[in-house]
Amino acid sequence: MTCQLLKAFRATLLSTAGGSVARLVPVGALFLGLLAQPAFAQKPAAKKTDFDDLAKRATAARESSRIVEAAGLYKKALALRPRWEEGWWYLGTLNYEADRYPEALPAFRNLVMLDPKYGPAWALMGLCEFETKDYKNSFVHLQYGRARGLGDNQELVNVARFHEALLLNRRGEHEAAMELLSSLVARNVVSHDVKVAIGLALLRVNFLPSEVDPSKDALINAAGEAGILMALSNFDQAEGAFKQMLKDFPGAPFLHYAYGDMLSRLSRYEDAESEFREEMKINPDSALPSMELAYIYLRIRRYQDALPPAQKAVQLAPLGFAGHYLLGRALLELGNIQESIRELETARRLGPFSPEIRYSLARAYAKARRPQEAEHERAEFARLNTLLERKKSQSGPQSYRTSSDRGELGPHVVNEPASPSPPDEH
Repeated sequence: MTCQLLKAFRATLLSTAGGSVARLVPVGALFLGLLAQPAFAQKPAAKKTDFDDLAKRATAARESSRIVEAAGLYKKALALRPRWEEGWWYLGTLNYEADRYPEALPAFRNLVMLDPKYGPAWALMGLCEFETKDYKNSFVHLQYGRARGLGDNQELVNVARFHEALLLNRRGEHEAAMELLSSLVARNVVSHDVKVAIGLALLRVNFLPSEVDPSKDALINAAGEAGILMALSNFDQAEGAFKQMLKDFPGAPFLHYAYGDMLSRLSRYEDAESEFREEMKINPDSALPSMELAYIYLRIRRYQDALPPAQKAVQLAPLGFAGHYLLGRALLELGNIQESIRELETARRLGPFSPEIRYSLARAYAKARRPQEAEHERAEFARLNTLLERKKSQSGPQSYRTSSDRGELGPHVVNEPASPSPPDEH
């Protein structure tokens, strides 16, 4: 793989050791005497053993970049001491560095079995699975790694986030992908690979970069440039980029939508409304622009105007919780309490972990003079909101986000086609 992030990571990979202390320990630090022993160091043996000899020879071969020899020696040493965590780490990273991903995977699997809390091993396992096209497991294990922490190795953090974003995008979770990619831009990680990934997320293309038709490269690169400007909060330049793209690529799906989304975030609702209506002409089968229109009208208290796009969203995406929520909200504000409750209860069934739905349903039950049900929904709102905030603080960006306004779904949240994952109660 030619990813620049991967190259930067590999430059540090074999000079670092993993360990149960959940950090990568620089070999240079050991040389300088800053650390007494490697993170995976074993207790000294009473006398020299075959294992000690193999371990020393493996270390010498690795430090001399004799990759094949080192890997063979680590295998022999691990056969004698299969719980040697440092050995599994180096065997895995040696094979990873040599692009031998199927051979690296068992080493990282053994390591996470020995130390399930060690995030870097989960991340490396996920990266190997990405390269072997086991995308389902790769996504799960990259998330495990991020949740458990990746230590101070910023290159590993960047590479893992980048690949997780690629997989989020492939799964259709474009907003979550954009959040991860924007966090890379904020860290000054701005490469061609990141730009392409941002372009795919902005245009809602459910493919990996390698799967995209080359004829779309110009559009995707231009969208990536605009997305980078947005991530850097250079909105004036981003607006110019969008206007140029609309001239160069008229009729491109989700281009008006992406532009409208930026305008909506800037509270330029009238301009955003125009862009979403253009998107509805180009992309009549998508519920997203209708949802965004309904959101805008709710935001500016044009409740009657919110009804048609919310109804359209429900028609186009009947199994999505967001359309039912928006329709229920509009009906609630217009005083149609019973109809509102029906829509909000449908939204709750489809999206049971949404705090905002519970908040609005509590309001509707209160207006319908159903105090016990209202109190139950208020309690659920408080519980889910607390859990969601905890999950966000622990795991970083999620595909489901709350807005800053209590009881409202913000832009993009209305885009979710199905129920989000439950917040972790532990």
